[in-house]
Amino acid sequence: MPSINTQLALIIDDEAAAHVRERGGVLTIRTRPQHGCCGGRVDRATVSTEPPEDVDACAQVKKEGLRMYVHRGLATLGDEPMHVGLDQLWIWRSLYVEAASQM
Repeated sequence: MPSINTQLALIIDDEAAAHVRERGGVLTIRTRPQHGCCGGRVDRATVSTEPPEDVDACAQVKKEGLRMYVHRGLATLGDEPMHVGLDQLWIWRSLYVEAASQM
């Protein structure tokens, strides 16, 4: 099991933390490719309440009663904290992540 990194700059809003707890208490932040209409690709940060497929590729953080997995490529972007929040529109709720300014 990878070590738990408690130094990772990660902020999670109270509403987002409650949403994650309702779904089992696991939060994963990873990259996902996004393709442009005319070609090209950029890796974007995404967030989910499912454990990662490759735990060894992630730094682990225990915070606010949650087990958070952050892909190591995102965990090394710098000192700017990542922020996890919750968007809500009527009955639909969705987590979002704002990563370092490069994302």
